[in-house]
Amino acid sequence: MADFQTANGLTTGLYTFSEAAHLLRVSSRRVLGWAKGYSHARNGETRESAPILDRPFDADGLLNFYDLVELFFVREFRNLGVELPEIRAVAQELRQALDTPYPFAKRQVVELGGKLVDKDLLTTVAERQQVFEFAKEFFRDVDFDASGLAEAWHPLGKQKLIVLDPRRSFGAPIEIRSGIRTDTLFRQFKAEDQNAQAVADWYEIPLEAVEQAVEFEEKWQKAA
Repeated sequence: MADFQTANGLTTGLYTFSEAAHLLRVSSRRVLGWAKGYSHARNGETRESAPILDRPFDADGLLNFYDLVELFFVREFRNLGVELPEIRAVAQELRQALDTPYPFAKRQVVELGGKLVDKDLLTTVAERQQVFEFAKEFFRDVDFDASGLAEAWHPLGKQKLIVLDPRRSFGAPIEIRSGIRTDTLFRQFKAEDQNAQAVADWYEIPLEAVEQAVEFEEKWQKAA
């Protein structure tokens, strides 16, 4: 992972497509298509489909934290059977309404999203309700800055010690107090014959920090 400066000077984490796919629990190919668009052959011609994401700070092969949050919504739309052109249209309408390239990373998408999306853009009322219900659930585990933009995600819930914060460790999943990456703790856990207390003693962190890092890594690796 690397870091870069946004237009307003804030540093945000970057994720490879495979890292994002791991966190989203989808294939890297799907992430690539959502982020950069698709090429497909039709009637002997190659046609291009535009990406879903609007990436003003495009870095080849990399996504930032806001892109990652947005892709959770793209995934949810697709799980509901919404076609990519519809998702693209909804995203564009919300970008204009909320005046941001990252509408699904804004808290306002929960408060206003269902009202802002043209009723003709989504096929059924149920799709609208399910997507914005997902937003409410997902955002319970997200911290926001003063402008309402997502700034950290707690994948096991805010009561747990694991966080993805683009201002720390380049957005990698970490144990919130020590800042140690969960994959580092997990590798040590396996090296210590799955003795969580030995890992906690080695890094001088609470046992629960190791246990939750292991919980996170096992959950996401199993899903992947």
